[in-house]
Amino acid sequence: MCFTYFKMNQFEKNPKKYIKEKCSFLLSRGYTLKTFNRNAEFCFNFYIKDEKNNDFNHIYFLYENDYVDCTFSNANTNGEVNIRTLNITLPNLFETFTNIEKIDCLIDMVKNNIEIIDVRPLTKLQQALKLSKENKHVEAYRLYEELYNGDKNATNAFNLLQCSVYCGKIDLEKELYEKLKCYSPNLKKEPMELSGCFVRLYYGFNLCEVNRNEEAVEIIDYLIDAISHYKITDPTFLFVRGIPGAQMVYKLIKKTFVNNDEQFKNYKEKLISILDDDTKRYEFKE
Repeated sequence: MCFTYFKMNQFEKNPKKYIKEKCSFLLSRGYTLKTFNRNAEFCFNFYIKDEKNNDFNHIYFLYENDYVDCTFSNANTNGEVNIRTLNITLPNLFETFTNIEKIDCLIDMVKNNIEIIDVRPLTKLQQALKLSKENKHVEAYRLYEELYNGDKNATNAFNLLQCSVYCGKIDLEKELYEKLKCYSPNLKKEPMELSGCFVRLYYGFNLCEVNRNEEAVEIIDYLIDAISHYKITDPTFLFVRGIPGAQMVYKLIKKTFVNNDEQFKNYKEKLISILDDDTKRYEFKE
């Protein structure tokens, strides 16, 4: 028995340890390893759990004596499929490899094709954002509304606010804007972009996209006034204080007054007049 053990390779001596070390890239992506074995048959199952603690996205490495194989399932597959279906060409001499060479080869194939294999179901928020990007705002609205009704946090309120503009939900839009326009985010768990000034800026862009440009004028006035309270107008300095930089405000000015050259010129000059010299010289571009 002792001589037989010493003849074994690392994989044969401790298959689970070997697979776990070789597949650390899967563990770092959030996968959990579950091992099944019966006699000489081993199955190494890497899987992900969803928000409801259900398993999904499986990657299986199968091993029994000289037989080694790999299958997987993800959001795009109908059940398990063999890794060979990815139009990957195995080495010509694969069947003559030792078991450890085979498993190494299959692990490398998974690693090199992980973006194809590790396709996960979209969360409700990801689905909504995807629909918004595709300008399918009515479909996205239902999802944003469900998210907000489930948790009335600032992120869900902000997403629903923007979608409400595109869907003509004026009453809800006004309600959410009032809730967020002076909001101070908890930076330990929320992005700075949820601060009131940034909410106003993005709301202004939304208004312009539905041809309500005149309503964005008071937002520009507010943001210019906010910047004017500081002698330093560097964008990073303003950002950490929850205020959009001059370049972002200038972009809103251009969108708001796209059909009014005189007002555009007046507001551009008003903005430039409050900027410090370094910002004018190095940061601001017309």
